[in-house]
Amino acid sequence: MDAMVVRRRLASGVAVSALAVLLSMLGLSWIGAGIAHAEPPTRLPTQVVDAADVLDTRQSDQLQQRLDRLYNEHDIQLWVVYVRNFDNLSAEQWAKQTSDISEFGDRDLVLAVATDTRSYHLSSPGDIEGIDQSTLDDIDRNEIRPALRANNWLAAGLGAADGVSAALVPSNSGWVAAAAVGGVVVVGGGGALLYTRRRRRRRVEDGVESLREQELTVEQLAAQPLDVLDPWSREVLTDTDNAIRTSEEELRLAVSEFGTAETAPFTAALDAARKGLAESFALRQRLDDDVPETADEQRSMLVQIITTCTSVDSDLDEQVESFDTMRNLLINAGARFDELTQQTVALRARLEESEETLTALVAKHGAATLTSIADNVGLAREQIEFAEANTDQGRAAITAPAGEQGAAVADIRSAEGAIEQAGRLLDAIANADSTITAAHSRLPALIEEVDAELVEAGQLSTDGGPALATAVATAQAAVQAARTGFDADPLGTFTALVDADTDLDAALDAARDASAARRRRTEVVDAAIESATAKVGTAADFIATRRGAVQSIARTRLSEAQRLLESAGVARATDPIAAADQARRSGSLADQALMAAQADVVDWQQSQPSTTSAGSGAGAVLGGILVDSFLRGMGGGRGWGGGGSWGGGGYSSGGRSPGSFGGSSSSGRIGVGGRF
Repeated sequence: MDAMVVRRRLASGVAVSALAVLLSMLGLSWIGAGIAHAEPPTRLPTQVVDAADVLDTRQSDQLQQRLDRLYNEHDIQLWVVYVRNFDNLSAEQWAKQTSDISEFGDRDLVLAVATDTRSYHLSSPGDIEGIDQSTLDDIDRNEIRPALRANNWLAAGLGAADGVSAALVPSNSGWVAAAAVGGVVVVGGGGALLYTRRRRRRRVEDGVESLREQELTVEQLAAQPLDVLDPWSREVLTDTDNAIRTSEEELRLAVSEFGTAETAPFTAALDAARKGLAESFALRQRLDDDVPETADEQRSMLVQIITTCTSVDSDLDEQVESFDTMRNLLINAGARFDELTQQTVALRARLEESEETLTALVAKHGAATLTSIADNVGLAREQIEFAEANTDQGRAAITAPAGEQGAAVADIRSAEGAIEQAGRLLDAIANADSTITAAHSRLPALIEEVDAELVEAGQLSTDGGPALATAVATAQAAVQAARTGFDADPLGTFTALVDADTDLDAALDAARDASAARRRRTEVVDAAIESATAKVGTAADFIATRRGAVQSIARTRLSEAQRLLESAGVARATDPIAAADQARRSGSLADQALMAAQADVVDWQQSQPSTTSAGSGAGAVLGGILVDSFLRGMGGGRGWGGGGSWGGGGYSSGGRSPGSFGGSSSSGRIGVGGRF
């Protein structure tokens, strides 16, 4: 195997050498690929360039808006570029060469950040009034470096823009004019820094405050800036921890008073809340430790903290009413038992009347028609007796010492349930005549309504889930019973169909909401795929028509972008959230591929002689036509094999100009930066 690799490399080396001879004959000096550049200096197409894929679309737009405001207010352009590394150049060299290629003027600043190798440089013209080396040092120390150390890439760009803006316009909150003998003394004392810090803190606080007033989906939450998500996550952690601690104290007292059985639902809810809080604290610890996370990892963890704590808080809130009711029941138990006694007395008074009504109904409609309510009077009498027994037990329980009266709550609830059931049984007899009449007149329309709902339910089965499936099965059985058994039991079949229709309506409402949410997610992913498709196509066309100059980084980025785009298409139907993320990353990689390819072409063009008589030959080499043709001839029609020369033939910069001799001041620009 090793021998085969060596032979292929040797053959490739011969081919490249021979090609160099041919190019020399054509008057061209470009040769081969050399070692691929990682993130070479390039002409920046926009003020925000994210080749490292650390910003999402919302963050990029937010940063661009801030840069636009800086330009509108001060006629200053700040260019912010994030790459993964500086291609073996220092941060200062990379920023300078990018500034040169981009033809920056005397009102252009550039902030270059290498996210993987963790270095950066802020470069500025030296003749902007208000921006000197000391100012850049302050901006770096207070705005840029802290944000970068926290992997808060957006905050670094925003901080740079805010720091420059604050330095250009004095703030009333940061500078104080004090009267003095013979004139006015201006007291600085770090005022510009104070102004900047206040403005940044106010920006974050405003962002968190605005989110408190909104109900956001997970997708909308994930689109928020990291410098808003981070403080918000800390806030919800603290609030949730306080809520759980308070609930623990209340539950401990309730268990001792009401017993474990009565408080079991609250214990279960609190246990689940503790688990969710523990998971959220574990995520917060990972964010705060010394191991850095990528921007996407930070975002995912912060969103998980916020959503988990919000869910925990909501689950506890759902128990508040029941918990308070349990406590209040005992406080007002004596009065409540008096009310229950009054209700049972009233129900007993209805028993005789209900028996007479039932007898009259049988005479009018026949016993078969009233099968479903024939036993209602007897059942109601049993429920009333059960309620009376629990009322008596409860009255005895509240005479026990304080802290031992909890059983009274269970007696109250048992009596309430029995009284409610008895009332429904007797109401069914009282309403039977009108219900039978309504059943005969309304049954056809009700069956038609339920049939239509069942058709819609079939279309929403995926979105409705188990709840809709259960409601559908019940409704289908009720419709069938109404069609075949109505004459034998009109009252029972009609009542069952009404109940089934009510449950089906509720399940359909939930399914419609789920379907609408799914359609919204589909629209988002379709837009992301459409955008990524366009970007991938643009990058692919550019590389294909200039393949003679384009190196491996651009091709690798393009290949991965194409793979992610294909995966997004596959996942679109089953996992639209993942598909949207894959499409977004595909588009970002396609942008990186295009940038790298453009830089390769610039390098190739710079490596050409200023005058040549072989323009058409250069075009053929750039397009890859001459290279492909020559290599096919050398390889006897076989195009497979390694592309680089074997034996460590050295590294060519591809014509990239080295950093100029001397310090940064020699170019007329000043700057600050380093490692973070």
